[in-house]
Amino acid sequence: MDAEDSRFWGPATSMLSRSIHVIDQRVYRGMNARLAPYHLSQQQAIIVCFLKEHERKPVYQKDLEHEMGLTNPTVTAMIKSMMANDVVYKIKDKADGRFYQLKLTPHGIELYEPAKAALMSTNAAFEDKLSPAELAELERLLGKVLEEND
Repeated sequence: MDAEDSRFWGPATSMLSRSIHVIDQRVYRGMNARLAPYHLSQQQAIIVCFLKEHERKPVYQKDLEHEMGLTNPTVTAMIKSMMANDVVYKIKDKADGRFYQLKLTPHGIELYEPAKAALMSTNAAFEDKLSPAELAELERLLGKVLEEND
């Protein structure tokens, strides 16, 4: 086994992609535990917050796909589930009847504060482990890793 192979099988921090995956899984578990009483997933909580914070302008499914980096079928399934659970509803766009705006139901509006609190507290649990300088450097480095190559 060469040095490159041993990086894969060693501690999660020895390989960037594994580290990112481990962090993602910890965020996912922590977030879902905080959201379980509200019957929301992490992604659904993000949708609730996005719709509430953009309620003064039309929001379409494409906006959520773009904002969250998810595919159309994934967002469609989430919206259907959220509609079945009385969290969101659709209304035809007045300017173009081919499109539907997404809105929060009264129940969805009630979920905004707990969803936002779960998102913020989960984020804070990770950020609190870093100094402001370390956090700024991590954000810089992650931005660099996430840059798209043309």
